[in-house]
Amino acid sequence: MVPLDQHFAGISVKLLSAVETQRHTSNQHEFNGTNSMKEYLGLRRRLFPSVFLYLGANEEDRLSIEDQVTWYDARERHPTRSEYRLYFRDNEVMQKADEGDTLISAVRHDGTMLLLIISEDCPDRHEILWLFGMSGTPHQRFTTIDIDRVAPQSQALFNYVAETAGLEFEDEASDDWLDLMLERFGPRFPRTRELSGLALETLCGDVAPVTAPDETLVSLIDREELLFRQLERHIVSSQLREKAEAWASDVDEFMQFSLGVHNRRKSRAGYALENHLEWIFLENGVHHERGAHTENRSKPDFLFPGYEPYQDPSWPADRLTMLGVKTTCKDRWRQVLNEAQRIPEKHLLTLQPGISEHQTAEMTAASLTLVLPRTLHETFTPEQASNLMDLEGFLHLLKDRQR
Repeated sequence: MVPLDQHFAGISVKLLSAVETQRHTSNQHEFNGTNSMKEYLGLRRRLFPSVFLYLGANEEDRLSIEDQVTWYDARERHPTRSEYRLYFRDNEVMQKADEGDTLISAVRHDGTMLLLIISEDCPDRHEILWLFGMSGTPHQRFTTIDIDRVAPQSQALFNYVAETAGLEFEDEASDDWLDLMLERFGPRFPRTRELSGLALETLCGDVAPVTAPDETLVSLIDREELLFRQLERHIVSSQLREKAEAWASDVDEFMQFSLGVHNRRKSRAGYALENHLEWIFLENGVHHERGAHTENRSKPDFLFPGYEPYQDPSWPADRLTMLGVKTTCKDRWRQVLNEAQRIPEKHLLTLQPGISEHQTAEMTAASLTLVLPRTLHETFTPEQASNLMDLEGFLHLLKDRQR
């Protein structure tokens, strides 16, 4: 689990106003601070090396630049009044910003600052707010997050959301399991099923797939994430040292290597989630088949109770269930609608927090029910939560249909 204060000394969030974004009508280049921001930014004039990052409607509409901001008291000469502001120079990211966009100002422990602008059209907006501990809708005045009170987040979920948004956070260096992995697998990436098996092995009796399936799933994906990151750090750092000189003169080859690292992370995460779900289904005695073909070469991630009952016209359709599995669903949830046509009610398990109300309404209208670990339900509104299911509830549904 990741406590938010592991990465940040302070976080404040606001909606941008017209005067802060409309360069052609305003010369303002600063954000008004608050008393709570003084607690972590201090009372003295301070210069922060900063990264401005803009996230728009798609990956092509993403921009990052390095700059600096100044925290200062605009009335520092006044004997009784103070008015703290965060001054920025005009730059390409702020030129893209618009009224109603979200600004996250986050100070790291090394004294650098991230100023993250999230467009109203950004599909990752809700997940990123969750990542930074923000619940509810930001206001036009800075809201400071009490990072000490934000519950520790799943390491795996934190990493999935951060990487989707293009944010980089350094994990705490730890090699607790590295020797065991090198002894078992050598200096290579094992098959995902092998690493999933080791995650289960190292957790021993600390999981309860029947009585606490939601907590078990999160524990398993967190442990596998920890194992993978330790092994990845060892293997990739060795490759970087070995090939640094060659890559210095061949940037394209280095970029291809970097892309491979990124793609490995994404593909492994999806398979790992399926592996752990499969084990939980087995432990609960639920009949299922993974990756069975249905119509038109479609292949649901899980089909219950399996391929043969599905192909049997006499088998009641209301005793059939399908489950799609996606670490983050985005617009890809619609793919699930075309799978297993005998089953009008679809289920999709995801690890994506805080999906927008518009999107969940579309899912409900399409007879698709989201299944999420219980800990993520709090990232949805009460209206949305009424149409969500946790893993324990999904297992009860399966067991009822298989009686």
